[in-house]
Amino acid sequence: MLYGGARMSTQRRLIAEVVTALPGAFTAEELHRAVAERAPGVGLATIYRALCAMQAAGTLSHVGERGGSALLALCGRHDHHHHLVCTSCASVVGVECPLSDAAFAPAVKQGHLITSHQIALYGLCASCRTSEGA
Repeated sequence: MLYGGARMSTQRRLIAEVVTALPGAFTAEELHRAVAERAPGVGLATIYRALCAMQAAGTLSHVGERGGSALLALCGRHDHHHHLVCTSCASVVGVECPLSDAAFAPAVKQGHLITSHQIALYGLCASCRTSEGA
């Protein structure tokens, strides 16, 4: 269940169906357009509340940005990792974190307390590389 134990209204059920049907990463606005094709009355605020519930349940992750908007994708992994987003088809793959404790050592040595970090990776998936000749 995408919402964990959160309330499941008819609108949230529809939003979950659309999210699972999307081929890869998406913005809230893109999701809103896709939902509006099936139910024009669902507002953007409802979309944002549903997305927050999915993120709180750990089924949806922030994977980067596109055009100034947060890019989101379904992710069932609960370990520390990052995501590679295809800039052509928006497919998403989880990747291991390339940073080790040694990468943070200079900041820690200066007294900084690192509580989290994010890495956004963008590129082309194998299929898009082949079709684009890259």
